[in-house]
This record gives sequence, C-alpha cells and structure tokens, in this order.
Amino acid sequence: MRKWVCSAWVGLSIMAIGGCGRSTPPTAHPAAQGAAASSAVAPAADTAAALASEPPPEPVSLGKPVVDPLPAVVATARKKIPSALREARQALDAGRIDERGIDDDQASPMSAAASSNPSVPAGVNALALYRGVLATEPKNALALQGMDAVVATLHASASRDLQHERVADAQRDADRIGLLRPDDVGLPALRDALTKAWTVAGFIERGRRYESVGALISPRSANAAVAYRRALALDAGSQGARAGLDRIEGVFIANALAQANSAHYPQAESLLEQARRVRGGSPAVSDGMASVQAIRQRHAQLLKTQAEAALDAGDIVRAASLQLRIEYALPHSPIARQVREDIENARLYGRHRPGEVFSDPLRSGGRTPDMVVIPVGRFLMGSANDEAGHDGNESPQRQIVFTHGFAMARTEITVGQFARFVKASNYRTDAERSGFSMVFDERQGKLVARDGVNWRDDHLGRKAPDDMPVIHVSWNDAQAYTVWLSSQSAHLFRLPSEAEYEYALRAGTSSPFPWPGKTPPRDIGNLAGSDPSPTGRRWGDAFGDYADGYWGTSPVAKFAANAFGLYDMVGNVSEWVQDCWHDGYRRAPVDASAWVNPGCTQRVVRGASWASAPTHARSAWRSWVKADDSNSQLGFRVVREL
Repeated sequence: MRKWVCSAWVGLSIMAIGGCGRSTPPTAHPAAQGAAASSAVAPAADTAAALASEPPPEPVSLGKPVVDPLPAVVATARKKIPSALREARQALDAGRIDERGIDDDQASPMSAAASSNPSVPAGVNALALYRGVLATEPKNALALQGMDAVVATLHASASRDLQHERVADAQRDADRIGLLRPDDVGLPALRDALTKAWTVAGFIERGRRYESVGALISPRSANAAVAYRRALALDAGSQGARAGLDRIEGVFIANALAQANSAHYPQAESLLEQARRVRGGSPAVSDGMASVQAIRQRHAQLLKTQAEAALDAGDIVRAASLQLRIEYALPHSPIARQVREDIENARLYGRHRPGEVFSDPLRSGGRTPDMVVIPVGRFLMGSANDEAGHDGNESPQRQIVFTHGFAMARTEITVGQFARFVKASNYRTDAERSGFSMVFDERQGKLVARDGVNWRDDHLGRKAPDDMPVIHVSWNDAQAYTVWLSSQSAHLFRLPSEAEYEYALRAGTSSPFPWPGKTPPRDIGNLAGSDPSPTGRRWGDAFGDYADGYWGTSPVAKFAANAFGLYDMVGNVSEWVQDCWHDGYRRAPVDASAWVNPGCTQRVVRGASWASAPTHARSAWRSWVKADDSNSQLGFRVVREL
C-alpha cells in the first residue's frame, strides 16, 4: 500500500473522502442509526448554517509538486548496469514503480502474478534503478524505454485512481509525472481532469459533513443532497456522489418502513415523499413505496382476519373497531370494503347474506330445513279500502320496516321433516289426540271430519309421501316443532310473524296479488284453477283460465321460487303464523313482530291453499283457525332468527 500523507487543501479536509488512498466507507450517520424515529433527523441550525457559509470547493494548486520530491539519484556503476536493468524490469513487472509502491489492483496486468515474485529484492523499485542507470549513461536506450514505461504506468495509475475517485492518489501520480517529464504531452489533460476531480471531491466531502449533522435535504441550499447533486453535475459518473444520494434515500426509506411497520402510515408517506425529493425519485424510492404498500396490505389482511374472528364470535363492536383500523391502513381498498360489508351484513343477517340458502346441523342427526335469508326492506302491509276483495280486517294499512334480516324455510315443512321430529321426540299431534282431522270429501265436495287422519296423511286421508307438505297439524303442533328445532340446533326457530309472512309472500310486489294483474302467470303455484278432480269435479270459484296439473296438495318446490327464493308461497297449503287473531291492524305493533296476547286460542292463517278462492290468493288476505284445529289445507313453515 502507498504510505504517504494526504496533501493539505485550503478550506477542505481531504481525510474523509475516498481520494486519500483506500479510505474506508463512512459510518452511518445518526439518521440511519435511528431509522425508527418518527421523522427524518433535522440538522442543527447553527451547524448547517456554518457549513453553508463555507466557500465552494476550490481546486488544489497544480504548479510545482508539494510533496514527495524525487529522492536523490544514486549513479549505477557501469559494470552493474546490465544487472540493474534486469532488476528494474522485474520491479516494473512486479508493480514496484517507485519508492511509494503501487497497490496490487492498480498494477499492470502482467504484474498481478509477479507482484509477489520473491526474486525482486525488498526496497527495489524501477524508477530508482532507471534513474541510476541514466545518471551514468544518459542515453541508455533500455533505461529511457524503462522511464517511458514508468511514466506510462503512472498515467494508467492516475486514470484508474480518477475512475475510482481516489483523487489524492491520482494527484501524486500527476505530481511525479510532472517531476519526471514536465513536458509530457498527457500532463495538461491529466491536470484538467484533476481540477474537476478535486472540485467534485470537495462537494462530496461537504455532502458527508452535512450528512454527519443530519442536514440531508434541508436547509434549502445547505444540505447533503444539494452537495451531491452539484458533484454529479460536474461528473455524472461520480460513484461517491451517487452513493451519497443512495445513503440519504436509504435513511428516509428505512425510516418510512419503520413507521409503516408501527402503523404510522401518514409519517411513512411523508418520509417517502422526502426520499423522492432527494433526486426526483429512483427505483429505490419506488421499491420503498411498494414495500410500505405491502406492509399496509399485510396489516389490513391481518386485521381482516381478526375482524372475521370477532364476527364469528358475535362481537360486532370489536369488528367495527378493527374495520376502522383497516380503513386507516388501506382506505378504499377491497379488503376495507369487504369487512365493511361483512359488518353491515352481520348487523342485518348475522354471518349470512341476503338470498343465501343454508341449514344447521341437528344434535340428533340430520339437518334443519333449508333456510333462505330474507333481505331487509320495507313494505305497506294490508290492503287499501278500494282493493277488489278487500276485507276490513286487512286495514288500516301500515308501513313495516325490517331493520334486521331473518331466514325463512324455502318450502313448507314436509311430511319427512315432521316425521324426524316425531320420531326423535315421541310427540303426539292434536289430531292424534282427538282421533280425527278434516279431509276433502269428493262426493260431498267439501271438508269433512274423518277419524284416524293425522299428519301422516294427505288431503284425502291417504298416506302421504315424504315430499308432501305436512298437513293435519295444528298451531300447537307447529309450535312444538319449532321448539324442537331450536333445542336441536342452538338457534332460535319459530313461526313467522304475520308481517314477515306477508313481506315474504309479496317479495317486493305491491299489487293485490303476488304477481302483476289478476290472472296468475303460468306455473306460479298450486292454485284452485281449471284442473278437475279425479272424479271430474271443478271449482265453482277459481282461476278459470289457470291450470297447474294438481287437484289437492303437490310435492313441495314443484313450482318456481319467488324473488326471495321461497317456494310455494303462492298456493299449495295455507300456513300458520305466530300471531293471535285480531279483527284489524289498529293498535298492531309498529314493527314486524308478532301480535300476541297471552292465552289467545285463535291464530292467524296466511296464504292461499290448493282449494282457496281467488280472493284468498291476494297478498293481504288473512283468516283464523283455532290453535288446536287441523285440516287438509293448512300447513306451516318456520323462521330462524339471525
């Protein structure tokens, strides 16, 4: 290694820059060590001002060399000239140019292998040997050629030093060339390059001094970034200036990542903006922005998982708190929108969504009936006084608002579903206790009591298939079924309220019938129409232009579902609801809850059956049946609270 001391330079300490031999990289300044700080390190105002008051760097004087004069020449005895020339060649090849030596990585290509050549005595250098020979024989051709090689090597060394911004090393090579060959043709260009290199080095040194006091991008004209940019303006390839800007960007980016990891997102964004100001942005800044965004995405995803767990536990308050944090981490993102929707759905529908079909497992095996989530909304319940077929018990009309969703069975409860309940609970229906129920008698064309008929039978009293709606069940029986479902599923099942039933029947319609106009559209449901009975009977009061292919009950879900996804709301069987019977809606609940009086014996029936007159198919139609009665036109479906 070269063992000289750096030149003195007015107004600038050269010791800190990479131009004094092989300098070690500067240690990270306090801003880099404090990357987790809440903001970039601000410079001390007086220190920054003092640095700013310094004059701009001036190039070093390039007149006579200021250091390293040529050692005194020791003439070589004539008889030793041949051996001196051989040793000089070996020293030249080994990179031992003068008494200072040459770094291995600066030596000529052929010296890489020869630099450790033990045949070259220690302390021997090519310049001293060639000068000694020329002192004895000034025109010695080999010595003159050797001196040319020494100067050429010094030129090459100076060029490499400038390329690597080792300005002091290059200066000493230039000084030595000036001593050896004052008229060297390449010397003026080398000195011009050194003039610019010293100025660039001065700006780099000033930039590092600004860095050391934290003046990274402020004050406005007295900061490290400005100094490094001025260096680059002189030398676009300056690695020292580029490295300085890289360090400054790195400080802001590291601080930004630390702030983002601590969920201080605005501070992180501010630090990235400061990093962008260092040189108008760079791939590193773009990568930093992407990293901060990835951190925010990761935080939001983690919070989403926690919010989902809170919703699963029924803790909407905690989920809402987490949702606010998600909005803060990743505003207007799909994650934030999804959690917001999940919370709103949880408030309205629990962990379900409108239109979703689901069932719950039963402790004794099997599952509950398929349920459909009914969307929240509002409707006008009852009928207007001028509606055709209007009955006084359908008024006064009132607006019902559903602020919370509920789930309703997709179909009427079937014989098979009711059978599971009876088997599991050993329940006996009212019809079984009384020993009879009402069936349709074709000979008489009306409902008549028949002994031995119960829930296992169809509208004629014959054994019913499992997919038929269960009939011959009383309100008491339906209520018992809902209690059993609730105990088996850990969810609250019940009969629908009258308001819930009409809302589900209308499914968004406001016309008298749950379809537009008076005539039912094709295949809308099992209604009394033009179909004859097995014995050829026809209805006297029916939709004469409508045929559905059934006389009596039909298997559930044989017709299209309505807009809410419910089957057989139009026809098939009338259905029990929770409410007690009242002759009208005066003093009725203002919400959708059931209107129940303790001890009431008459319960409301809603919806048309397979044998109902057309006026009973209206959405507002309602009637009553004693709670312990049953017949072949009456079944039920259930509601599950969410």
